[in-house]
Amino acid sequence: MREPTPTHLTRKVKPLNLAEHVEDILNHEEYQQLALFTHHRPFTTLEHSLRVAQIAYNWSIRLEKKVNLDTRAITRGALLHDFFLYDWHKLRPDGSRWHGFRHPRIACQNAERCFNLSEKEKDIILSHMWPLTLRLPRSREAFLVMFADKMASIQEFRFKFKRHLPPSERYTSLHLVKHGKHVQLKTSVKNPE
Repeated sequence: MREPTPTHLTRKVKPLNLAEHVEDILNHEEYQQLALFTHHRPFTTLEHSLRVAQIAYNWSIRLEKKVNLDTRAITRGALLHDFFLYDWHKLRPDGSRWHGFRHPRIACQNAERCFNLSEKEKDIILSHMWPLTLRLPRSREAFLVMFADKMASIQEFRFKFKRHLPPSERYTSLHLVKHGKHVQLKTSVKNPE
């Protein structure tokens, strides 16, 4: 049997708050390239990902007292769910098609290359396109992000044919409120006008 470590030798590590869990993503040079690609016109993939993350985060905070949810995994998975680095409206250089079916795996591969992901975060990314893809979400968190993605897409579709987009519809930051503290995390990428 292992002897307990004397308390004077243990180091107390302050747990990271949620903002600290997503800063590495928002400040990552490759992730910021999502601002260069149109996703749902007139929105970029970065704006779409921030919108999905904000919706999923807000729902998670509202539900966490009733349902045990991993808000960290929800927010990180939502930010990374469309981490593919190409304009899906154009033919890919390798000639591959079927973006809707293929991009969850591409996004997960990119996310795994750039960040340390939990199994839950991987599931969120890989299953966000259900039911188009056959990968059923395996956790409550993955279901929540999948629904948030659909909600964000519907919200964005409202502006598809409008000439002028209200500035309030441009998502350039995440607004996180945890334990009464309000934190706003902005990306360092300038919005396309």
